[in-house]
Amino acid sequence: MFPEKDLEKPAKYDMKLFEPLRAEYPILGSYEEAVFQQLKSHYFLANKLFSQNGQIYASTLVINGALVRSLNAYRGALWALGDGNPHVFFDCLRSQCETLALLHYCTGHPDYIKAATLGARDHAQKDLTIVNVLTMVKKLDKLHNGILKDYDALCNLVHPNPASLYASIQPLDEKLRFVYITTRLPKMTDEKVVFYLSNLMFWTKWIFDEVVKLTQILSCPSEATKE
Repeated sequence: MFPEKDLEKPAKYDMKLFEPLRAEYPILGSYEEAVFQQLKSHYFLANKLFSQNGQIYASTLVINGALVRSLNAYRGALWALGDGNPHVFFDCLRSQCETLALLHYCTGHPDYIKAATLGARDHAQKDLTIVNVLTMVKKLDKLHNGILKDYDALCNLVHPNPASLYASIQPLDEKLRFVYITTRLPKMTDEKVVFYLSNLMFWTKWIFDEVVKLTQILSCPSEATKE
C-alpha cells in the first residue's frame, strides 16, 4: 500500500481540471473541497483494495476496475463541463450512473462477480451471461427513485438523435433562420450546472457506498471496509 500522503498528489493534480470550471461558473467554487475529497477517495479506496500477500481475487478486479472507471468518468466530466463539451460531459455522467448500477447489482447478486469478470452477453453458460445495463439501472431505481428517469434523459442526449445532434446549435434569429454552430455547449444556467455537478457527486458518493458494501459482502482481503 502507498502512504496516504502520496495519494493526495494525484488528486491535487486532477484538481487542475476544476479550475476552468470554477472560472466559467463561480457558483461552483463552494464545491471545490468536496470535489477534491471525492477525487482523493478514488485513490484511497483503490489503494486499500489491493489484497495482502500479492493475491488478486475476482472481486478485487471488479471493484478496482469500477473505481478506475468512476475516476476516469469523473475527471472527464469535470474537463468537459469546464470546456463546454456537451457530448463528452453527458457521456461521462451517464457512465458514472452505469458504474453505480453495476456495483449495486453485484451487491444484490454477489455471484454475478464471476460474469462481471469473465462473462459475455451471449455466453453459452448462464452464470457467465452479462446482464443488460438498463436492467441494472432499473434495479438501482428501486433504491434511488428517479435515477432511471435521469439515466433515460442522459441517453437521449448521448445517442445520435435530435437532442444530441443539435446540442451545440444556438438560434440567433428565428425569423431569418440564422443559427450559430459551435463545438462548445452554450453556457448553462447556474441552476443547471449545479444540478449536473450534484448528480455527478451524489452518484460518485453512492459508488463509494456500494464499494464498501461489496467488500463486506465478499469479505475482500482489504482495508476498504474501514472507510
